[in-house]
Amino acid sequence: MYVAQKSWFLFRMVCCRESFFVATCFLGAVFWACSVLIIDAGGKEAKAWALHAQLSELEGAHGHPGGNLSDLEGSYGHPAADQTVQERASAHGPIPPVEDGIDCSGGGVCLETETQLSLRVLPRPFSHIYALPQADADGIVSANIPAFRPLYVFERKDLDLRDAPAPKGWYRVGPSSKESIGWMQAQDVMEWRQALLVSYTHPGGLLEGRNPVLMFHDAQPLRDLLDSFDMGDQAKTLYQRIDADDIPEEIISMEPKRFVDITEQFYILPILQWEQTQIMGDDVRLLQLAAAVPSQRGADTLADDAYRDQAAKDRGSGEGARLEDIQVDIVFVIDTTRSMQPFIDMTKVAVSNMVRSFSEDTSERFRFGLVGFRDDIKTIPYLEYTAKNFTPQLVEGPTMVRLMEEEFRATEVGSLDYAEEVFAGVDLALRSDWRKDALKIIILIGDASSHPKGHLQNVTGKDESDLRLEADDARVHLTAIHLKFPPAAEDHPISEPQFLKLSQVRGLNDSSYIAINASKEDEYQAMVDDTVREINALLNKAVGVDTATEPEMSPTLTPEQAAAAQQGREAITKVWEAALVEYIGKAATPPKDITAWVLDRDLVHTADRALDVRILITRDQLSSLALALDQVVQALMRAEITQARFFESLQSVAGQTMKRPEDLAQAEQLADSGLLPSFISSLPYQSDILALSDEMFAGMTADQRSQLEWNILAKLEQYRAINEQVDAWFRLNDTDPDQDLVYPLHLDYLP
Repeated sequence: MYVAQKSWFLFRMVCCRESFFVATCFLGAVFWACSVLIIDAGGKEAKAWALHAQLSELEGAHGHPGGNLSDLEGSYGHPAADQTVQERASAHGPIPPVEDGIDCSGGGVCLETETQLSLRVLPRPFSHIYALPQADADGIVSANIPAFRPLYVFERKDLDLRDAPAPKGWYRVGPSSKESIGWMQAQDVMEWRQALLVSYTHPGGLLEGRNPVLMFHDAQPLRDLLDSFDMGDQAKTLYQRIDADDIPEEIISMEPKRFVDITEQFYILPILQWEQTQIMGDDVRLLQLAAAVPSQRGADTLADDAYRDQAAKDRGSGEGARLEDIQVDIVFVIDTTRSMQPFIDMTKVAVSNMVRSFSEDTSERFRFGLVGFRDDIKTIPYLEYTAKNFTPQLVEGPTMVRLMEEEFRATEVGSLDYAEEVFAGVDLALRSDWRKDALKIIILIGDASSHPKGHLQNVTGKDESDLRLEADDARVHLTAIHLKFPPAAEDHPISEPQFLKLSQVRGLNDSSYIAINASKEDEYQAMVDDTVREINALLNKAVGVDTATEPEMSPTLTPEQAAAAQQGREAITKVWEAALVEYIGKAATPPKDITAWVLDRDLVHTADRALDVRILITRDQLSSLALALDQVVQALMRAEITQARFFESLQSVAGQTMKRPEDLAQAEQLADSGLLPSFISSLPYQSDILALSDEMFAGMTADQRSQLEWNILAKLEQYRAINEQVDAWFRLNDTDPDQDLVYPLHLDYLP
């Protein structure tokens, strides 16, 4: 039963939803044929199992930059344009061959020999592409090309990197991996050997949160700041001077104070170099970044009045954000097991009161959704559904009230245990038909924990961490109302952490969690009334509607009811502010066409992370990663069924698809097998998958094996969902073919 359930889940989830993972539906020769088609679709670039092995040089434990990236530090000089390559080389003698792990002998794009990934360069500002490797003004193919937008390299000629400020030689480049369009001087480009970039983190609420990232011309002033005894005070002085238009000479630019979401407005912050140090025992990194925005150009520095003015607007400034057009989508996710009917009725009353209070203007701004969840119907068929979306398309307020009155009710059938399928309800709600530019809010209401990942009645293969990550990427904000029945106190230590994680507020070390004593129904009614009423008030405030004549938020309440109501208002306000910061941030512009040194933490409050590392991945690369993980989970299940050793099963499943199948027989750990992308083994986190060995597998309990398998299945489901998000994939260049579309994959999505 257990293995059959996992096999069916794998087939249904990975194979049957989308052709993206169709290759995973076959074993043996058919599996091999499908995987060859997927790999061939990406040409030589997709031959790689890695995104870039140089990731270890950024995130490794050695604490120093690696390779020739260090040659770029502090270099902005350009030799005279009319000086020939040979003349510039003569100062250093004959040009030695460059042996740096790059192979350009294949006739296509140059590849990194270790990872077999394409070599790319980032053009410096005001650079040209020439028809021939000659700096001849008459031979310019494309003048003043966009800065720091990656180009593929097809050939390197007469390359000499011994003089770091003035590297010599030429690169034959092109905007896609299919063909080159000309030559660029080595002095005009920077090799970008990682697929790594960073993104700005959510800065927090309207009034509190982290400071914007400051961008330094060179690394030394930033090092000096970190070494000072009064670092926080000195950093505050820098921000104060910028606010007073007294720009410190060491600062070139800064992140806008308003939030620029990389999944909404794509920008590129590739990592060129890095240094690692510690602050109060905490590892932090100094990063040299380039900055670019596809289809835009022009250096954005604090010396530019227009950029400085827009960057200085605080995260609550609605200037340019069109707040008058704001819309709000609210999806209620409610437990509909038999203990919940009184709370369903009270929620219906609160929503009905909210709808009746709408003005003609606000009624047009709101749309509602309704999702019910119970338990796994394979276990208890009489429950009718595990999770059901009553609003395939979001509806207006009156329709929502009618649905709750006529169709939405608790079941009379009992469950086998106290836990329900909370995760299934949230998972379904996340896939609601959200309006593109609306504030997206889920209000979760339940009285029990969810079945954990790996439990027979967990139908999604996900847990609260998986769903929280998906909600963040989808810009969905969740408030959790946890009804605590005193007789079920033994469930509270399980359910409370789940609800807390699901309701974690993006950008804050806080949650929008509401705990209510379920035996105090009057307190729940006061809380839910004020919660939904507060949403309407917050909208009116955002769009500038005068609410002075509106009734008070609540009638006369007992102290206990007032405390519950206050808890609801505070929780929904946190969610609203986080969503509003994202909405307002669409009017901000990230800096571009500069190189700078930054710290990956808030300079004042260094415990707060300011930058997240992401990996720029193509669909072919995501598919390759998914295929490898699918083979791992098939091998795990095969070993469990046949009682074989793990690597024997893996060789049976995956050996025929590998370039070097003998690596499987010699591997002691999965990290050494050559199956998974090589960059994963370089990441600075502990991975059960990478460390997996025959001995470890043999020593695992059934629960541990189950948890590992379900973790992999959850990743595969996340990859499928990412692939299906049409608007989430971006072109680095306007002419890029579909196979070169990229997605900034968060490190947490890696196995």
